[in-house]
Amino acid sequence: MAKQAIKENNLEVKDLEVETATIVETNSELKEEAKLMKPSNESNSTTAVIDDEAGKPKEKANFSKAKMLFMWWPLWRISRKSKKIVKKNRNDPNTYSEEYRYQWVKKAVNKVLFTLNVDIKIEGIENWLDRGVILAPNHQSNIDPAILIAINDFSRQQPLAFIAKEELWDDKNYGAFVRLIDCVPLDRRSPRSALTAFKEAKDLVVDYKRSLVIFPEGTRSGTQEIGEFHAAALKVAQMANAPVVPVTIINSHQVFAEKRPKRVEIKVVFGKPIMPAKHISLKTEDLTKNVRKEVVANMQKWEHEPMRYELKKLSKKDIKALEKDIKQKEESQKNKKKKSFKDLFKIVD
Repeated sequence: MAKQAIKENNLEVKDLEVETATIVETNSELKEEAKLMKPSNESNSTTAVIDDEAGKPKEKANFSKAKMLFMWWPLWRISRKSKKIVKKNRNDPNTYSEEYRYQWVKKAVNKVLFTLNVDIKIEGIENWLDRGVILAPNHQSNIDPAILIAINDFSRQQPLAFIAKEELWDDKNYGAFVRLIDCVPLDRRSPRSALTAFKEAKDLVVDYKRSLVIFPEGTRSGTQEIGEFHAAALKVAQMANAPVVPVTIINSHQVFAEKRPKRVEIKVVFGKPIMPAKHISLKTEDLTKNVRKEVVANMQKWEHEPMRYELKKLSKKDIKALEKDIKQKEESQKNKKKKSFKDLFKIVD
């Protein structure tokens, strides 16, 4: 009996040692995160995770009254429909499939960009790999996520996911949209929240092969200037062992500017991906600096340079034609597979 009691006590001690070890590991991990959450140019700053947008003016659509009347109806319908989808899916998650929700959001975004008189030019789209990747763009305006969604071609790239500030979930304008697609909430003042958000985002990249968007500046600049990138912003890329694609967004701040042009031409440059083999051994801070250099270099190169590729606004006829092409390709692939299977049974003389 005495021996059994001693064994049980030893087991309890070992369990306690394991528990304390795990607590120490998580605490040290959180401390490292808290250090990295500071902007790379302000090592002594007490700001955690992402700069607050307090004091920044809210973006408004500066259009004529006639244009605002034209815009009001389609935008109201989009807002109403998004809330309806969220409400129904809350009661029954199978009401609207994930594929339907992504397609609907893309369609809604294209309508919004059309009403806002926005044209999109693209360079380096081949660098957006068809696998789980991290997209690291500069952040000029609240329209930036919509621009990336509009570019996202599901037949060529994986669907987008975002790490977004948790305040958006309570926002009247954006609350429904962040619930329709894969978005990870982040408390910008809590390193612990950043750690859990990064782990959730890592799962989206690794398990679901999402194209994860992280804005390393943490806040919109409202100008063409690129702010400092937060040191830990790209830690999730190393956690997920995923490529990082530097993305430069040009002119998006003009969409809600006080003196905006009638049509805004937004340029988006996808830089060459930094593969895991190159960045996995780097410090997260060094990786972030390298990505920022690429984003700045592409801004300087393409700001006043004409671009070749324009994002085509598809009509209903174009969409039907594309659907026919997709069906024909699928049928031809099936026929090829059947023929190749039959060829295995051919008698060779």
